Amino acid sequence: MNVADSLIPLLRPLSDLKPAKSNPRRGDIEAIMKSYERFGQRKPIVVNKTTMEIIAGNHQYEAAKRLGWHSIAIVTVDDDPETAIAYSIADNRIGQLGEWNVEELVSAFELMDVSDLESVGFKEIDVEDFRALLDEQISVSDAVIDPVTGKPRLTKMEGNAELAVSQDKTYAEFLERYAQKATRAVILYYPNEIYGDIVAGLSELTASMGLDDHSETVEKLIKDAQARRDHPAS
Repeated sequence: MNVADSLIPLLRPLSDLKPAKSNPRRGDIEAIMKSYERFGQRKPIVVNKTTMEIIAGNHQYEAAKRLGWHSIAIVTVDDDPETAIAYSIADNRIGQLGEWNVEELVSAFELMDVSDLESVGFKEIDVEDFRALLDEQISVSDAVIDPVTGKPRLTKMEGNAELAVSQDKTYAEFLERYAQKATRAVILYYPNEIYGDIVAGLSELTASMGLDDHSETVEKLIKDAQARRDHPAS
């Protein structure tokens, strides 16, 4: 068991806790397990003080259980059923509403060891996706020539060239690094109302085909469609 020192006083046996009777959110327990293995538990789960039912943190509880932990850090609240349900939904939903600053995220990836990717919930192909997205967001016309390096910068920071040089990666360097990657990403855009169905459908197909990831599934679907086109049934 790996828990932050400040959370040790909050530890309670897993056997004392009750998973929520219903949980509309499907979390990635495998990803949480990898995070726990790498970083340990750094935030407590939320539990009803009277019933000991988990309000927020059901997937953290399940991850700890699968890892063979006997205890987990919790905080207790005295919520009525309606408040407990509302908070559970809010806890899950609020995390979905944020957006990544793609440039800063790609910069963070550059500082990370590849072995840490899965522990933070990403795969190498995800990194390539964000790099490709960043590439789409940047155009040569948006770049400006850095007065010191003579190369185009990613962002305009007029009036503070020194800060621009220290903070911005160059557009040319980004393109060179991306060109040397062994993989490429295809970015597909879907309206919010169908995005979840697309991802769920890809996951189901990937599992049913016995493949490892969505990219392999799309590749197989394309090849199968091409084969049917080129060799239609007589």
